[in-house]
Amino acid sequence: MADELSVFKETLRRMNPEFRKLEEEHHRLERELNALIRHKTLTPQEELHKKQIQVEKLHTKDRIEAMVRQYQKQRPYENQPASQ
Repeated sequence: MADELSVFKETLRRMNPEFRKLEEEHHRLERELNALIRHKTLTPQEELHKKQIQVEKLHTKDRIEAMVRQYQKQRPYENQPASQ
């Protein structure tokens, strides 16, 4: 199943600019969040910013996963196990 998911995502990356944009945004947010987490202490403003990044990152991930699910529904024949 993980390999199948990787194939769907790779196909979407090639075919769908919005999907690529969402993945790039998700990676950017991940880097920004990691930079904040490396600090031993955060100011209240930094804590708020961290929470906002986490929410935005989760929202972006949800949109990515929704696109993958939609792609899977549109291509049900690719979801079938190979016949022997």
